[in-house]
Amino acid sequence: MSVQRSQIEAALSTKLPKDIIIKLLDEYQDIKQQFFLRKFQPSELNAARFSECILRLIEFLDTGKYTAFGKQLDTQKIINRVASNTSLPEGIRVFIPQLTRVLLDIRNKRNVAHVGGEVNPNYSDSLFVSHSADWILVELIRNYHINRIDEARRIVESINETKMPVIVEVGSFIRVQNTKLKADQKTLLVLYYKQPDKVSDTDLIKWIRYANVSRYRTEILRALDDEALIHHENGFCTLLPKGIAYVEKNISPELIV
Repeated sequence: MSVQRSQIEAALSTKLPKDIIIKLLDEYQDIKQQFFLRKFQPSELNAARFSECILRLIEFLDTGKYTAFGKQLDTQKIINRVASNTSLPEGIRVFIPQLTRVLLDIRNKRNVAHVGGEVNPNYSDSLFVSHSADWILVELIRNYHINRIDEARRIVESINETKMPVIVEVGSFIRVQNTKLKADQKTLLVLYYKQPDKVSDTDLIKWIRYANVSRYRTEILRALDDEALIHHENGFCTLLPKGIAYVEKNISPELIV
């Protein structure tokens, strides 16, 4: 998002509990990251935690208090009760609670939370989850942003910017769409995308389109291995925990156009 997270926190925390907002945005960012990395099952699991944050906000807006984190939510009671609170905007008392119910049902009934569910998680489920999270967050900003209207509009537009994954698969070929990344960063990103699988250095050379094969192995991969970001052995590379942390901290999983 081009608007900094701190701006969204500040915008929403003036009227809503800051601890819920922080957790809510944590889960929102996880949903978007997992979706863009095509890790569809985690994105749906995170949607359940996102929904639980939303329900606590709804509960707070309805009653002035909310169920503490770590305690069981009475989901349907919250949804039913807020529907009759006509002092709240319709989007808050009707649309968001019902959409949250659907997100929770996807978690419970689409083989995300339990073995032996109805069907496997798939792209369409996660697409719905991702866009639903966008819509809910936009609705909250529209109703509870107290600064200038133009600033609120800018935040809303930023959330709905066209985004695309930084990595795509074309058949068996993996492309890194951020062409500004250096070869070592592209290497780490591809390994992050493929984890926990090992990747042959031959495939990495092909996917990254590094012209000097010998230099790639002796300089790029050796340096990453020396820094314990990857493990390179017998022609295969594995991303190590330190490499995972580097990618998540330093390389965006999305492009904004």
